[in-house]
Amino acid sequence: MITKLAWRNLARNRWRSILTAAGVAVAVGLMVWTMAYMEGFFGAMVRGATALDTGQALIQRKAYVDEPSIYEAFALEEGMLEEVEQTEGVRAAAPRINLYGLIGNEQRSQVSKLLGVDAQAEAAATPITDAVVKGEWLSDDPEPPPAPREVVLGEGLARQLEVDLGAELVVFLEASDGSLGNDLLKVVGVVKTGNSMVDRQAAYVHLEDAQYVGALDGQVHEIVVKTDNPAEAEGVVAQMAPKIDAYDTDEHDLVVRSWQQARPQIAQMLELSDASNIAMFFILYLLASLGLLNTQRMSALERRREFGVMMAIGVTPRRLFMVILAETLLLSFVGALVGTALGGGLAWHHAVNGLDMTAFATNTDFTWMGISFSERLYFGLNAEIVLEPLLVMLGVAILCGLWPAAKAIGIDITSAIAGRN
Repeated sequence: MITKLAWRNLARNRWRSILTAAGVAVAVGLMVWTMAYMEGFFGAMVRGATALDTGQALIQRKAYVDEPSIYEAFALEEGMLEEVEQTEGVRAAAPRINLYGLIGNEQRSQVSKLLGVDAQAEAAATPITDAVVKGEWLSDDPEPPPAPREVVLGEGLARQLEVDLGAELVVFLEASDGSLGNDLLKVVGVVKTGNSMVDRQAAYVHLEDAQYVGALDGQVHEIVVKTDNPAEAEGVVAQMAPKIDAYDTDEHDLVVRSWQQARPQIAQMLELSDASNIAMFFILYLLASLGLLNTQRMSALERRREFGVMMAIGVTPRRLFMVILAETLLLSFVGALVGTALGGGLAWHHAVNGLDMTAFATNTDFTWMGISFSERLYFGLNAEIVLEPLLVMLGVAILCGLWPAAKAIGIDITSAIAGRN
């Protein structure tokens, strides 16, 4: 009976009810779409910031974390990588050597970062092979010396050196034993990652070649770990740390860090974005609730005489209170349901087909804060994103309905029937 009365009362002023429900629908739909967009955007940002650089977890010496140096390497013990990869939540792990030196030819030279990597492991732990724009990635079975050693250059570094595939380069650097390390390299590929630091400085070589030129036989500077879910990296690190401690027999003080610890500026930016999103959503909820409150307050004022008659013929204040509250809930529920369907439908479309991000860039690549994004951004959509605005709006509706309902049952019956305020 209460629901029927509520529907009837809402239908008496259709346009006002429709406009109010439409306002709620727009607010809820916008919130669903925005939350899905943010989920996709920040997920892509974390992947872009960590995929090629730190990974989702990083194993290094504590001294290397404090001050990166060629001398702060550690022995890659047998079975260590396998133990890391067997950790729950880990998808792949790749050892690396980081060297800095001069690379070039007779005409030009540039300071570069020489990254010694295991070709297969690096391809599994990072999306580096997807970034190859010329030639190919490092081969699994390179030619033995004295053939030139393979190198894959960042696109910016290759452009600065004005070299192409097949070009031979010489690298010079200070090795860990104090000697001058040098080697002859042959360009087999060029990568364009969208990460400006990688593209301008990176030169990828085989791990064994980097160990040779840097006098780091059997040693690495770090192990990059790729996890199934970047959001769960800290939990994976907690499981991995005891395993790494067991291999730290030489007292290298190995530490395992999540991407949140290795890239704190990204983690802080995500926290700041969450706070700004809360403020934005609060404003949207406030606007929707004010419209709802205004509609129900006006309705209650216009129907004072009706409420007086209802109470005079025996309708209890409690029943009248429930009818007015039901009107508010029904109005907001219909609007929120429509908004959820529209916002969720649009977000689902962008989750499946992606949103073209090149429209927000001056060229064909979309980058933000030096982080490369795919041309299409795929939204993140889950039950929480879809249901949260709907449920919050229903809670807001209850609060908005309390005041008009309380004012209605507090009227003086005689004055209301007589039409006096």
